[in-house]
Amino acid sequence: MDNLVDVAITVVARHPSVLRVELAGSRARGTHEELSDWDFAVRTSDFDSVARDLPALVEPLEPLGAQWEPLGHIPVYALMLPGPTVVEYLFLEHSQQARTPVEPSEETLPTIDAHFWAWIWWLATKASIGRDDLLEQHWVRLYRHMLGPIGASTVPESIDAATRSFLTCRGELEREYGVEVPRALEREVRRGIRRLG
Repeated sequence: MDNLVDVAITVVARHPSVLRVELAGSRARGTHEELSDWDFAVRTSDFDSVARDLPALVEPLEPLGAQWEPLGHIPVYALMLPGPTVVEYLFLEHSQQARTPVEPSEETLPTIDAHFWAWIWWLATKASIGRDDLLEQHWVRLYRHMLGPIGASTVPESIDAATRSFLTCRGELEREYGVEVPRALEREVRRGIRRLG
């Protein structure tokens, strides 16, 4: 994992508007769990240019999914790598308002898919260390921001229920739009959840 840290820092630090990239969060403090995210704090002289170029910068990490976190108070660009391993770039000097749910469409379905698998993996890692309190807080949020807007009718009460609901709704949307979302990220997350079980 030392190599992951070096690569994750190097690929972003080469941008001319990046002033500093450093390991942050629980892994920097030494308080992490085995499945904790790898957080990196990024300081910039021009956030907009870095944000624009970030998807291309992180390509050497070969993410299975990548997204700007829509609900946080600061901009966070999150990658899902094989493992699953989560790498997050935190722009702590900036703030953002939580975004409204993404309206499903042919163009947005891959984004919705990536967000769901990132969210369900985070919930699974918290369940694995007994943080059921966090799961209870997130079922309604998951429904309001993800499952409800894509057609689900009930709030899930478990990871399995949320996954079944999502797969049903995604399948209906794929048929409606005549598209198929890539399954690599889904396969990786579902394998990871089975290992946790």
